[in-house]
Amino acid sequence: MTKLSRTAPCKGCGKQIAFIKTKAGKSMPVDADAVEFIQAGGPNTYVMIDGSVQRGREKHWDDMENGLIGYRSHFATCPAADSFRKR
Repeated sequence: MTKLSRTAPCKGCGKQIAFIKTKAGKSMPVDADAVEFIQAGGPNTYVMIDGSVQRGREKHWDDMENGLIGYRSHFATCPAADSFRKR
């Protein structure tokens, strides 16, 4: 899968992350590796390279439909995410 070119380690967990500017103008931390997902109203948030945000689920090997390429929100995967949330 595709990886964003400008990455840095997360200060909470050490995993490689990048930031994508959303359509709302905010920088959202995302996992550096892209994933293929299906817009199925799933529980996960994916950020597209253009800054749009989509909901869906990761594509599995047996899914017949074509998936989209996006980046998982790092807030969903970081074990230290709560320490970065605004109160």
